[in-house]
Amino acid sequence: MTNRSKRSEQTVPCHACPVRKLTRFQPLPESQQAVVQQYRAGQTLLPAKHHLYREGELHGNIYTLFSGWVMLYKTLSNGGRQILRYALPGDFISFQADLQAPMNHSAQTLTECTLCVFPRQNLIQMLQTHPELGLQIAWITARDMTLGQEYLVNIGRKNAKERLAFLFTELFQRMGMHDPKIGNSIPFPMTQEDIADTLGLTLVHVNRTLRNLREEGLINLSHHTLTILDYAQLAELAGFNNDTLATDQPLL
Repeated sequence: MTNRSKRSEQTVPCHACPVRKLTRFQPLPESQQAVVQQYRAGQTLLPAKHHLYREGELHGNIYTLFSGWVMLYKTLSNGGRQILRYALPGDFISFQADLQAPMNHSAQTLTECTLCVFPRQNLIQMLQTHPELGLQIAWITARDMTLGQEYLVNIGRKNAKERLAFLFTELFQRMGMHDPKIGNSIPFPMTQEDIADTLGLTLVHVNRTLRNLREEGLINLSHHTLTILDYAQLAELAGFNNDTLATDQPLL
């Protein structure tokens, strides 16, 4: 963390966390809420465009995203980047197979974010003392792996229009799990460059494809807001399966 990060003045206790009340999750039992609270170091508030950590760094914390958007990416040997996924509230960040190794990816906030902080040693101790919580982390990892596989197919086997359609429907569905009353518009803090680095496209190709989707009456993207004008047709174009995001387990 740099000196631009700060602890939230009003830290929300785990038992009152609004993220757990979203339709995406089932609530943790009260006993487990107390356990999580015990090992959490607090909450931290970060500005937009701030790096939580960079690839290759030793980093001491694991996070649950409380509010905002975070971009996870890897840096390529030519200086480019591949965006791996976008974390939304409730997502687990910085957990990897070897908790003692340098980070194998970077994480940067896209918006102002509040994160719940779990020092790695606290997490290890919590899992040793309360192994039942390890099942939840295993489920989180499996869910993220499933979504990553969908993105691999999306980038490797679909054309540009299908790739953008998948990105838009996936994010729209995830946001809808957070707020069923979102209507047909969601915040969209990414730039066209971010989209290009997510989907393996050039900026020119992204711009042209966005124009095509807009002219076909499927989406409108302006002022960092994505509006889905014809969800059924967009999802069909994307080959999007809602079961990919199905969830019936609580998050840490």
